[in-house]
Amino acid sequence: MLKQNMKSKIKIYLFLLFSSVWILKAQNQEVKKYSLTEAISFAKQNNVNFQNAKLDELTSKKSVNELLANGLPQANADFSYNRNIDIPVTPFPDFITPSIIGANKAYFNLDPTRPYVPGAPIPVAFGQKNSATASLTIGQLLFDGTFFLGVKAAKEYVKLATLTKRKSEIDVETDITKAYYLVLINEERLAQMYKSISLMEKSLSDMREIFKAGLSEKIDLDRLELSHSNAKIQRDQLKDGVAITYQLLKLNMGAMMTDSIILTEKLSDLSNQVVANYDISTNDYSKRIEYQMAEQGLKLNQLDRKRYLTGYMPTITAFASMGRNTFGTNFSDLGNQWYPSTIIGGKVSLPIFDGFRKHAQTQKASIAIRKTENLKKNLQSAIDIERYNAKTTYIRTKEQVLIQKQNIELAEQIYKRAQLKLKEGVGSSTELLLAETDLKNAQTNYLSTLYDLMIAQTNVKKSIGY
Repeated sequence: MLKQNMKSKIKIYLFLLFSSVWILKAQNQEVKKYSLTEAISFAKQNNVNFQNAKLDELTSKKSVNELLANGLPQANADFSYNRNIDIPVTPFPDFITPSIIGANKAYFNLDPTRPYVPGAPIPVAFGQKNSATASLTIGQLLFDGTFFLGVKAAKEYVKLATLTKRKSEIDVETDITKAYYLVLINEERLAQMYKSISLMEKSLSDMREIFKAGLSEKIDLDRLELSHSNAKIQRDQLKDGVAITYQLLKLNMGAMMTDSIILTEKLSDLSNQVVANYDISTNDYSKRIEYQMAEQGLKLNQLDRKRYLTGYMPTITAFASMGRNTFGTNFSDLGNQWYPSTIIGGKVSLPIFDGFRKHAQTQKASIAIRKTENLKKNLQSAIDIERYNAKTTYIRTKEQVLIQKQNIELAEQIYKRAQLKLKEGVGSSTELLLAETDLKNAQTNYLSTLYDLMIAQTNVKKSIGY
């Protein structure tokens, strides 16, 4: 029993110790404050997708360097050693034996001791047991049409990677803006809920006094108690919603989920941004990053077609090779005598017939160009529709925000009158609850419409290309 009590005390002590450490850490954690501009700037430094887009751009630049290397001199040094276990033997025409037989007969009157078979080859071993070679070979590309076009295409691909990075940057700005707005909206909803609960508690206090005085029924008090309880549940749900939207914002920013942040922008300031004067009737699509990417893709397709056409041109290369060879019957003899070997030369390769492969490749590239041109036209129409919808939604939503604000003012007046009537004993809890419901709905509708307006502002700017 004593041991169990000791274990329990130790567990409680450790729990309190770790809890104290955690609380102190939380208290000492720096709270970071962000305006919308600062949040976007932070995201550009820490958002994973944007960082990867920048790395892709860097990779494309390295690819250009890799391709340029093919046009620079290529030098290779080689050293080899061979040990001939069996020296290679070559059958050689026998022109020596007939000469020896003739000389012996003429000068010494000697005949062969065995019959000679004319035409039989004799085996001759060429080489030595050990050999080594050291060489340096240098090659240089003099002309290749596909190489020069390839370098140009690679540089154009770098531009496409830069545009892709810019698109990722725009997406980050848009995502941060929308997440930032959502946090502010949810915080405003929570603030309004606290305000509503405060008003309800005042009404509930008045109803309790009225009930004690015997001027109302128990059911009226119970209705207000139930409404107050439901409001606190909604408040807690909104708290969770605020926490979730903060986590979403931090995720888009690339911040740590454990970071504590505060938003410094005011909802009223952000909602009053003026975008209605942006011109959506212009035919200038060049500011849209998607259109710039489509144009860059068309350039790459055109270069691809030229690359196949230049494949019919010759390729010219030059090379030089300098080497030294050494031989020896024994390994220790290697290096005593070196024999030079020097070669220079050039090569011209002219394609004559490839089974119409390049012709088919050229036709495919031409089809790709036509497809990209069609996509550009379709993109223009899509941008026109997007601009029109964004501007129309913005104008309509801005009007609705004004109406919703008027609805809140009217609902507040109705609620105050119902509250006053209840306090004076001439109203009912049902009337107060209806007025309270109308007020909540008006506030919710206003904030929802306000959020739609702020998103519409963002969409208008994005559709124009600002």
